[in-house]
Amino acid sequence: MYQESTDKLKGSAKSDTLLFVILIAFFFLAGTVATVLRAKFNSSVPLYVLAAVFGGLLYLVYRLRLVGFRYTVFHKAPEPEYDARFDDYITHEDYPYPVGTVVVERIVSAKGTILLTLSKDELISVLAPEEQAASDEELVLCPCKKEKASSILFNRDGKTIRAYIAASDEFLGYVRGIIEA
Repeated sequence: MYQESTDKLKGSAKSDTLLFVILIAFFFLAGTVATVLRAKFNSSVPLYVLAAVFGGLLYLVYRLRLVGFRYTVFHKAPEPEYDARFDDYITHEDYPYPVGTVVVERIVSAKGTILLTLSKDELISVLAPEEQAASDEELVLCPCKKEKASSILFNRDGKTIRAYIAASDEFLGYVRGIIEA
């Protein structure tokens, strides 16, 4: 199994805490400015502008920090390892999907929602960003523009579907290996 995740900004607990403190400080500073402007112009418009700006900042943080995609490919069977407790070779890992399966998840914070599961029989080809192919439908499963993303061409219910993903060359190599096998 090979798994990778993509998001626009990689964050740590320290940088996330710093971002939270900066947002709180911005909120209080903007609240003070909005209150002064409200008193000076005798209007509630600055409060609405403050709410819109703060909502926009929260949405930006949500999109940049908390949303990503996880790509998983089950490209080979788990190998048995020697376990001294049983004096035998045993398999410690059981895959939830058969070998040859590709799974795409959307990650929000730490929770994943499976968007696409492809079996070995459905896969047609892997395409580079500049390659063209005829398809009946398109799925964008990456945080970047589809012009910059690689894609997987697959067949489902008689339709050829192109799924755009922002996976590494290593991941795409494993998928190509599944298709060729």
